[in-house]
Amino acid sequence: MGPKRVSRDRGRKQAEVRPQHPSARHSRKVAVFTGAVTLCALIVTVGIVVAWRPTRAQQPGQDGTAVRPSPGASTQPTTQPPSPPPALDSSLTPEEQDRALREEQLEAARRLAAAFPGDANASFLLAMAYLEQGDAVEASTYLSKSLELQPNRADAYDHLGQIATLKGENERAIEMFRKALEIDPKMPAVHFRLAKALVFLGRLPEAMAELQKDIAIPPQNGESHALLGEVYAQLQDYAGAKASYEKAIQTQPKLSKPYYGLSVACAKLGLQEESKQYQEKFKEIEAQDRQAGRHWRQVFDPLAVTRQSVSHTHTDIGRVYQSHARVDVAEPLWQKAAILDPNNVECRFHLAMLYEQTQRPLDALKLYEQITRAEAKNGAAHFLMGSLYLRLNRPDEAEKTFRKVLEVSPDRPEGYRALAQLYLQTNRNLAEAGKLAAQAVEVEPSAAHYFLLATACAKNNDRAGMLSAIKRAIELDPGNAEYRRTYEKLAGTR
Repeated sequence: MGPKRVSRDRGRKQAEVRPQHPSARHSRKVAVFTGAVTLCALIVTVGIVVAWRPTRAQQPGQDGTAVRPSPGASTQPTTQPPSPPPALDSSLTPEEQDRALREEQLEAARRLAAAFPGDANASFLLAMAYLEQGDAVEASTYLSKSLELQPNRADAYDHLGQIATLKGENERAIEMFRKALEIDPKMPAVHFRLAKALVFLGRLPEAMAELQKDIAIPPQNGESHALLGEVYAQLQDYAGAKASYEKAIQTQPKLSKPYYGLSVACAKLGLQEESKQYQEKFKEIEAQDRQAGRHWRQVFDPLAVTRQSVSHTHTDIGRVYQSHARVDVAEPLWQKAAILDPNNVECRFHLAMLYEQTQRPLDALKLYEQITRAEAKNGAAHFLMGSLYLRLNRPDEAEKTFRKVLEVSPDRPEGYRALAQLYLQTNRNLAEAGKLAAQAVEVEPSAAHYFLLATACAKNNDRAGMLSAIKRAIELDPGNAEYRRTYEKLAGTR
């Protein structure tokens, strides 16, 4: 008998065990962190922080494991790195392209693991590639290896738990999920998956405790409330079931199961009219689900799914090569990832940052433009684009772009700060620069922003505001010699 495999079709429909990519998985957000702000600094140092993507089935906001070399891992490959990915061959049929891309995905992951056998991330990504092929046995092997190299990987335990669930090994699944939660107690969706395994084994009080923990972790998940309603119903607490089902439909109104559960709970509580209404609503949503399912089957494109999957695998593999200072290998992988998936913003961020570092600003600019076309509200991309316009001495375009940052990310300080700096440096719109600096302080009351506000007040001849702001900057960062020198100069003590 051959090794047990997980059906690829089943994996695509249920999305239970998938590697770390973005789309329906964890929407991975790119956070912008900036360095200290000074009056003369128009270009802000920016870092793009991207965490490993969790399984596609995981809820938005779930944390993953960041890419970093394993302790003691070599920074030089032990075998030849993969050659640049080949261009897409349009002469192949869609089925042949799909197979070729899957083979390319697995081969790239194998070469990575062979190149860096001491890197837990390399083993983890090979496991993810095997899962994409539907091979749970090999995936489990390399997940276990990644844990040998890096024992505190909650994501690896989570995936082992999901594989065990698919194989019907609920006791092992419970063990793996609990180990994941020992490492990261607030890892979203793992409490839910653990609760499902406990319910299957009839361990209802334990399942209830896990669901309560899952519900406490934002964002709210309607399925957790629905499962909690089922647990209450099995314990014959129909009032508790009703409350949980109601919370489920408040959170996700399009879930059908809670309406059925409500119709049963209400009937048990003697609320016949409510029971009837919920039964009708259940039938209505079930019909909508069937129609949506028919439409999905008509438009479903397996090759498009594969392209997206391989794109994100190449992106992640490139990140591991980058962590070993092998950007020469990472770059073609990211380029191929961009070709495969026009909506993969992560590979474009990596390429753009690489191009900026290697003095290819126009190439970087094109990539930021592609990102903003794919995600019009991506404040990080707009901000980086504006900073690049400044480096290219195109202040008018920078101003327009920074205003876009304010529009899409009004709760972030970067746009206010950058636009204020631009106006102060060019000695125009000084009154607005003061307002923008004040807004940056309001959003993030840091020492750097108070220093910026002090500078704006000085430009606007507001001596009282200037002294107040610089004093606050010194209070927040008393060791900053520049702030003290500026205060002494502005206060006339020197």
